[in-house]
Amino acid sequence: MTDPVSPGSDAASADPQAGKHTIGIVGPGRMGVGIATAVLMAARNHPLVLVDVKTRPPGTEFAALQRAREEIAANLRLLQELGLIDGDPGQLLETLTLSRDPAEELPPCSLVFEALPETTTAKGAFYAESGAYLGGAGVIASATSTFTLETLREMGAPPDRTVAAHWLNPAFLIPLVEVAHAEWTDPAAAARVVGFLESIGKIPVQLRSSPGFIVPRIQVAAMNEAVRIVEEGLAGPAEIDTAVKAGFGFRLGVFGLIEFIDLGGIDILAHAGNYLHATLGREHYRPPRSVTDKMAAGEVGPRGGKGYYDYHGVDTSRLFRDRYRGFAELLRAYAESPHLSFRGGIHTGSEEDGKGGPEHAETREEG
Repeated sequence: MTDPVSPGSDAASADPQAGKHTIGIVGPGRMGVGIATAVLMAARNHPLVLVDVKTRPPGTEFAALQRAREEIAANLRLLQELGLIDGDPGQLLETLTLSRDPAEELPPCSLVFEALPETTTAKGAFYAESGAYLGGAGVIASATSTFTLETLREMGAPPDRTVAAHWLNPAFLIPLVEVAHAEWTDPAAAARVVGFLESIGKIPVQLRSSPGFIVPRIQVAAMNEAVRIVEEGLAGPAEIDTAVKAGFGFRLGVFGLIEFIDLGGIDILAHAGNYLHATLGREHYRPPRSVTDKMAAGEVGPRGGKGYYDYHGVDTSRLFRDRYRGFAELLRAYAESPHLSFRGGIHTGSEEDGKGGPEHAETREEG
């Protein structure tokens, strides 16, 4: 085990790639398994301890941990099969320790990912009981997708050294991790989490602690609208998923949302929002204040020199050409892969004969 390191020390702010960190993960569930897989697949040889703090029936205390180890091993074998890791899965697993003793294992960790169920009971009990020994841990990163840092502080999490690290499932495949901080968070604590995530190949984004982070807020709004379209009988599930995969989602993979607003024209968003608000009568279509403010200032995107991004000195023709090349590369990837399809619905096809693509797919919808 490594020695404890305080967040404000020089060692804490050093490049995570400069030395090995002992990493703790609390919770052997789906998220804990995903985070452990992500750490191990990076082949950084960080000592890793997976801790189960849940009370189990006598004789089954290590059953959940053993299942988690088997799932991690299966994930690593799959990643090797897909060509995403070079190391031997068995050797990568050698750095993993399983434990039911958080008081012994967590204090030496320089970074602890808390991945317990999203309930006040589970998280609250952990933070309340662990206050006596978590003082030795460098930084705590809660994998919460629900609770704010204010709520975690009220549960007993050390406020200056706790951040929220929101991973998206499957955690070992999705690059993004949203890292949330509060006004009372030690900047070195957030920097350590961000640096570690980057060192294992993740793409962290930082934001202020708020319910819903970034992705869930956008995701819930889009999902609810898709369900409303089904409920209104305008289109079926497969048609909606096709529209998202072949249009909305395909485009955003190259542009992103805010850039797309700019490049399409903030005035276009305003006109579309006003029309939908007037015709459908739903408040959430009304353009946000900054959209109308930017229209009034002429900051409508590249045409005005500025939108949500600044385009002064930017060769917009080149920018569009670069984005079009991105579309072309995505189109080629879809054309060449039997595992990618623009079609919505539940597809069946033979993976063995390589005919799992859309032209061989059978679409099923619940009637």
